[in-house]
Amino acid sequence: MPLAALLLVLGAALCHSAWNLLVKTDARRLEIQSGALIVGVLLCSPVLLIYSLTDVSRLAWGVIFVSGLFETAYVFALTAAYGAGDLSLVYPVARGTPPIFVVPLAIMLLGERPPWQGLAGIGLIVLGIYASHAGLAGSRVGRVNRRALALALLTGVFTACYSLVNKLGVSLVPVPLYAFLVFGVDAALIHLVRWVRGGLTLPLGRDAPWGRTVAVGVLMMAAYLAVLAAMAMAPVSYVVAAREVSIVVTAVLGVLVLRERHSATRIAGAAVIFAGLVVIALAR
Repeated sequence: MPLAALLLVLGAALCHSAWNLLVKTDARRLEIQSGALIVGVLLCSPVLLIYSLTDVSRLAWGVIFVSGLFETAYVFALTAAYGAGDLSLVYPVARGTPPIFVVPLAIMLLGERPPWQGLAGIGLIVLGIYASHAGLAGSRVGRVNRRALALALLTGVFTACYSLVNKLGVSLVPVPLYAFLVFGVDAALIHLVRWVRGGLTLPLGRDAPWGRTVAVGVLMMAAYLAVLAAMAMAPVSYVVAAREVSIVVTAVLGVLVLRERHSATRIAGAAVIFAGLVVIALAR
């Protein structure tokens, strides 16, 4: 995996962990995420001074719309999952599911052929994710919160879907323009659903989460651009697996910020994830 792609993925992992922590620790999760998408669109809007929408092909528009659909579903599933369970349960499962689906699908649909070192690294990451989640088995959350677990799995499935679509998208549209258009579709769909459900309100007053919304928007767009840029350089199976190092980052944030306790099994799992990342970094 090229060093530049690896550094982009690591940066994206840090941003992703940070914005998930901000969303989880506020009850207005959907409001913050929907507002953050608008912030992301505004941040990326200067790309229209460089690129023309008339240069986007019909196929590319279709890919953008499908990606927006999957990412809208992702936002609603993630919001529901965080409402049902703890960060330490939802995040590892939601982030750990995509490699299981993306790797075989990338081989079948996109023709990727990772060497044995790459597959070994992906396998280590999946094993580490499983070990990290196994550390929850003896906890109260692990025993009873099946709804949060199911929603986290669904979130991971949607992540796998839009990751595969995005790999195609960055081959058709320049990365900054693609990010701008997908975020625009995502924001429009989420606000449409909120309006239909009667939950769309303007965030007014001093109690509105303006600061958190802007911060999440900046982190969201930074993570998204970094991952898309990495996908343009490296196989999607590597990118999706390597970005799961965010599970380690989130585990650390859970301890330092949320005062969550982690078992020796989960710490060992984090170490295995890191080892898998190193193996992927050395693979070609």
